[in-house]
Amino acid sequence: MSASIGSGHVAAGRALETALGTIGAETSHVDLLDYTTAPFRRLYRQAYFDLVRSAPDLVDWFGKRLDRRPTEDETRLLRLRARFARLLSHHLPRQIARVCPTLLIHTHFLGPEILSAQRRPLAIAQVQVITDFFAHALWLRSSIRRYYVGAEEMAVHLAASGVSAERIRVTGIPIDARFASLPSRAEARTLLDLEPDRDVLLMMAGGMEARTVAALLEQVAGLRWPLHVVIVCGRSPDLVAQLKPIVAEARGLVRMRLLGFTDQVPTYMAAADLMAGKPGGLTSSEALAAGLPMAIVQPYPLQEEANATYLLESGAGMRIEPLTVFTHKLSRFFADPARRERMSAAAAALGRPHAARDVVADLGELGVL
Repeated sequence: MSASIGSGHVAAGRALETALGTIGAETSHVDLLDYTTAPFRRLYRQAYFDLVRSAPDLVDWFGKRLDRRPTEDETRLLRLRARFARLLSHHLPRQIARVCPTLLIHTHFLGPEILSAQRRPLAIAQVQVITDFFAHALWLRSSIRRYYVGAEEMAVHLAASGVSAERIRVTGIPIDARFASLPSRAEARTLLDLEPDRDVLLMMAGGMEARTVAALLEQVAGLRWPLHVVIVCGRSPDLVAQLKPIVAEARGLVRMRLLGFTDQVPTYMAAADLMAGKPGGLTSSEALAAGLPMAIVQPYPLQEEANATYLLESGAGMRIEPLTVFTHKLSRFFADPARRERMSAAAAALGRPHAARDVVADLGELGVL
């Protein structure tokens, strides 16, 4: 079960679905929001992004208050959350009862929240795959048999919050299986028709505001460095339309390629020297698997801030703040071969391209498959 708020939870679910398919497991990938009330679904999908853009300090404050005393124990707050969750969905528990699965894998905390609110305890094994480098208290539920996390410090935090060590596994965050067999940089550039003698900046524009991407591209257009900039906008035709004039006017040493949705992101990451964008859990994990350093742009509060910290502390990222220093930092990065190699090695050292496979292998040892 995943939830289509952002793309990361769903992408992790798809990666797990593929890995389960390799061992012959019968799977069904469910977007739990499809089983909630329509008003909540509309509000939940849009309200978070509206809030983090317009009132990030409020989101940060509220999120940290909910995370003050992380525990699986029954508390007054957990009981209040259970009463609220009971109002969200009667359809999801009924669907689960109809299918009667042997295992539920959650890539979003809302699924266990809804199911824990049922008056009859659910007699089905449940595990959680946390999709950021941050384990917020909202993920904690005593009904969870196993927590799969992206980094060692997350395991330490969960243990300090009362979760027994045998219920925690550090596997990495599940990503597309293609990241386990990427082509070399030269091969990837040939496949994508990118010049071998130019550096490549991959800009993952999804999740960023159009004005932010435009401001970055306008800076890069004047960079005096042989560079190919690939901008991936995802499923946002409006963003593509707004960026087209900037890309069309690009001249000089910098060339630009504007893309909407593409299923070639693994190959583009293999071809790139540096990636710029927001540090979502899945995007960050994909970059690490590709040994690709990251220029971090305007992370959202809480989980993206935690992801940014993880990348920065490990030496695999640099932060673009304020946005006006973007080309300055790009110039320093591209002109320093030793730094480029150091950051790429730091990213590769953290990469876990086999995370989905490792989760499935551990589920077999747990005896729930």
